[in-house]
Parts: sequence; C-alpha cells; structure tokens
Amino acid sequence: MISITGKWYDSRTSAQVDAVCRIYDNGAVQVGRLEDGETLLSLARFDIKASPRLADTPRRLYFPAGEKFETKDNDTVDKAMDTFKRRSWLRIVHRLESRKRYIVLALASLLLCMWASMKYGVPAAARLIAFRLPPSIHDTAGQQGLDILDRSIFSDSEIDEATRTRLMEHFRPVIKDHSGYELKILFRKGGHVGPNAFALPGRTIIFTDEMVQLAEHDDELLAVLTHEIGHIVHRHSMRRVIQDSLVGFALLAITGDVSGSSELFLGIPVLLTELGYSRQFEREADRYAIDRLRSRGTPPIHFARLMRRIDKKRASESASLDGKWLNYLSTHPMTEERLRDFEQ
Repeated sequence: MISITGKWYDSRTSAQVDAVCRIYDNGAVQVGRLEDGETLLSLARFDIKASPRLADTPRRLYFPAGEKFETKDNDTVDKAMDTFKRRSWLRIVHRLESRKRYIVLALASLLLCMWASMKYGVPAAARLIAFRLPPSIHDTAGQQGLDILDRSIFSDSEIDEATRTRLMEHFRPVIKDHSGYELKILFRKGGHVGPNAFALPGRTIIFTDEMVQLAEHDDELLAVLTHEIGHIVHRHSMRRVIQDSLVGFALLAITGDVSGSSELFLGIPVLLTELGYSRQFEREADRYAIDRLRSRGTPPIHFARLMRRIDKKRASESASLDGKWLNYLSTHPMTEERLRDFEQ
C-alpha cells in the first residue's frame, strides 16, 4: 500500500481537510480524514491524474468527479504514478531542473542563443523589414527625424545662395544617377555637431555649414555625398532604428516593462548625431562610395583628405570646447584602414 498525506478539497466548497490518500496494491483508492479516519472518497480502481513535478512545489492529484488532493510528498506521488500509470515525458523536466550540470548547460545554451539572435538574427530581421517597408514609411520617419533635429540642434543655413547653387550643380550628375531615390539635399547650420553630414531614412541628406566651409574642393563634398547615398541605398538609418527597436521589444518581452515602449521610435536624432552607424554599415557605405566615385572618374582620395582635415581640426579645437565638439568622425568613425581604402 502507498500512503500520501496532504490537503483534501471536495470541489463543492473552498474548505480544505487534512487527509490521507491510500492506494492499495490492487489499484483501489481511499481518501480518509486524518483526524478521525472518516472516508471522504473511495475508488475501485486507480483513476488519478497528477500535476507535473517542479522542484519541491506541492503536487496536486485530480480525481474523476473534480475533487483535488494537494501534497508535498512528491517522491511518494512519483512512486504511485510509476506503479499505476505510464510514465509522463514531463518527468524529464524535473530531472533537468534538479541537476546543476543541466541547469548550467541550459543557461549557457540560452545565453548562446540570445547572443546569436542579437548578433545575427536581429540585424537580418531588421534588413528584411527595412527593405520591405513602403517608401512612405521611410519618408515619414525621415521627416520626423528632420523636425526633431531642426528643433533641437540645427538652425537655418548661412551658406550663401551662390555656393548652394554651385554645389547642387556639382552634385547633379550623382543625383541623376540615383533618380529612383528622389534625393533631397539640405543645408543646415550644425552648431555643436560641427562639420557633419547625415542621411535620414528615406531620401534626405543634410550637409552642415561647417562641413561645407571646411571643404577645399567640391569633389570632397561630392565624395561625402556619395558615401551618404550609400547609407540610403542600404537603408542603414531605418535598419539601425529597427534593430534597436527589436532589441527593445525583446527586452520588454523578457522584463514585462512597457513604460519605455513609446520611446523606441524617437531615437533617430540620437542615432544620427551621437551613436552613428555600425562598422558594418560604414564599410558598406565606403564600398558603395568608392565604386561610384571610380566609375565617375572622381578620385576617392578626396573623401580621405576631408576626413583628415576634420580630424586635425577636431584635435585642435576639442580641448578648448571641453570635448563637446562633435563632427563627422564622431558619427562616422574612420580608421586608418578605411582611409587607406579611399587613398589607394
């Protein structure tokens, strides 16, 4: 005979009764009150279902008419179920969670899956989504980003009309080569972001006055424009926003904290002016710019010359501005290896 002590619930009231469940060798079941031995239930054959075992949490035995028996005697419940029922595959869950080496292995597997998802899965999903979004979504995101930048960072450009006209005429062949994107070139006074250029989601590229003033040749700005077009062609801004949003939503799903969900899509200005692009995105834009410049007969070295000039100016001025002076190199970090690609 197998004897299990616990709490009895008769399914008609919420009262609980201290009881003992006896299971005889022939499969008969009898539940009796622990206090006086009064019979609460009798079954001619074993017809009980048990909840899965999870660590040392109480188990529940369910009877045909809805009655319930709750006990902490998990080992005895396992013995009874093994004797009169076919073993459930859920037993493996208890075995796994009760052995430290399996717990460590499961945790390591989880961390590996999370790392692989963040490194490969999220970027791949962001790329797929970005290229399948309709152009109107990109334009809307770009316009919202521009509105925020205009309110918080930029001011009206002070570049004279003659310079603008000259630059737009110089840019025209490249813009025509990308007529399908309907590119829109804007000029703004950059303020604390200094010499910079940004490719917004959609079709807008912004040059700051400081970038125009620092350039010594129009081909230098043309090279920067081609690089920024590379970001637009590869949807880098939107992919970056989607990537960060997917990560944010994943964290929300894990933590259950929805308080920051409304802020996930307001990060375009921060991404552009503070965080910039990933190394992979920059290299994609580099390759695009180098190929396009060479095909047009424009030496890519113009891009490297402007970058080195910006770097020299930043080194001489950043100290006096307490390190707050940002520029193209802050949001598009250049390495010697990347610059050599343009110089060669």
